[in-house]
Amino acid sequence: MNQLVRMSQIGDAEQIEEPSAELRVPFAQSGAFVCKFIIGEPNDRAVCCGAPVADGKSWCAFHRRIVFEPTRPGRIR
Repeated sequence: MNQLVRMSQIGDAEQIEEPSAELRVPFAQSGAFVCKFIIGEPNDRAVCCGAPVADGKSWCAFHRRIVFEPTRPGRIR
């Protein structure tokens, strides 16, 4: 898998329904306002999620919870 997945976030991601496979599009043809989370291996025929995203976002809510680790209280970076 090419995206960073933290085991602590898998439970969170399951609370939001995974986008339909029917929305998937080739990464090279993905436009603005669609999820860019790559499904499978990143190569010249990569396929991305394709679900609608909020303005200015790169990932849908389901994949955003997998890609980003929430900050923990008291943790200084």
